[in-house]
Amino acid sequence: EWLAVAAVSFGALTTSLDTGVVTIAYPQLAHQLHRSLDQIAWLVLVSQLTIVTTLVLFGKRADTVGRKRVYLEGFVLFLLGAGACALAPNFEFLIGARVLEALGVAMIQANSVALVASSVHSEHRSTALGIQASAQAIGLATGPFLGGLLVGVIGWRMIFLVSAPLALLALAASIVFLPRSRTSVPRQPLNIAGAGVLALSVGGVIGGLSLVAKYGFTPAPLGVLAIGVAACAALVPVERRSPSPLFDRVLLAHRVIRASMASIVLTWASFFALLTSVPFFVEWVFSRSASTSGAVTMAIPAGLVIAAPLVGRLFRRTSRRVVARSASVVVLMGALGAAFSTLEWQLITALIVIGLGVGASNTFNSTTVMSFVSAHERGVGSGLINLSRALGSALGVAISSAVIDRSAFNSVRNALWTVVVLATLSVLLAWWPQRD
Repeated sequence: EWLAVAAVSFGALTTSLDTGVVTIAYPQLAHQLHRSLDQIAWLVLVSQLTIVTTLVLFGKRADTVGRKRVYLEGFVLFLLGAGACALAPNFEFLIGARVLEALGVAMIQANSVALVASSVHSEHRSTALGIQASAQAIGLATGPFLGGLLVGVIGWRMIFLVSAPLALLALAASIVFLPRSRTSVPRQPLNIAGAGVLALSVGGVIGGLSLVAKYGFTPAPLGVLAIGVAACAALVPVERRSPSPLFDRVLLAHRVIRASMASIVLTWASFFALLTSVPFFVEWVFSRSASTSGAVTMAIPAGLVIAAPLVGRLFRRTSRRVVARSASVVVLMGALGAAFSTLEWQLITALIVIGLGVGASNTFNSTTVMSFVSAHERGVGSGLINLSRALGSALGVAISSAVIDRSAFNSVRNALWTVVVLATLSVLLAWWPQRD
């Protein structure tokens, strides 16, 4: 069972590593493709929108035709997309290739949690899910560091192929070690309308915040934000009328599941706001190089690695409420330490503490959601978990980017305070009265 967990964790590390590696190559891509930085940012934004829109759809398909099948197909699409990115003759083709690559990532992520939950004994599930979540977060945190080392050595086309060898190894390990689904559900029509409204809502909110970062609170960004908010409101009636809703109404009827998903969104928003802010903080406040800022960021996955095996034991010995509240408080303590830090060692210590809290929170919430999901609906549960992670990551990047003003030195510390705000909301959610 642990070989299966290792195969899925390796896949999570591979796909998340790709995002960070591409992000660090923004300046070189802008120069080589003759585009502005806000246009280049769409290489990541279009991937996030594609993943958010299709995660639950692929989770439902996996419950119908088999999780391992969809998971392996995802690696094939990911590799095809990466190759197309490397061969792209122009920016428009590159955007299309990123969509293809993102479809593969969505197929992989939609099934990763379900495959882990299906591969291990129930008493090992929390530890296994913690390892998978940590691998995904480690890939996101180490991507910029690895990309910073490589971008000056290899051309921008090869940046998109950095993850290809790892993806091939993950594909081979998955073929050998992952079990096939033993249960399935009847085939259902795809909810294209719901997916479209979801894409419009996420794209409007995230795109509006990105425009605010560049143009401020002017009519155009506020208009895009308004479209996103309106689409969010329209998603509820669209889902109610659909014969095949994206979100399982029975699952979402549980207050514990809703709270766990909201906690995942806030935790990942805090994590990504931190990943966006720390490099600027290290370079501006401590006057360090980009490579040093990448090394400092590695303190976050250090905490994640420590937390993953420990939370599994705590989850079996302690009540759900105690674990949730403790993890949220640890994240808040780390966020406050980072915001008040004046020395490098203080910031590094705070990042390790945040890593511990994020690792604990992710393990706890993922295990909680999967404990409410039946064996034949684990694809849907996996899709909901990774959808919450994707929404949180996009929200964190958008908020911190909107706060950081590249002409204002103090704005980067304000960005760290957005992490404090997000962590505080997570604490309030964890301490809100609910059934254990």
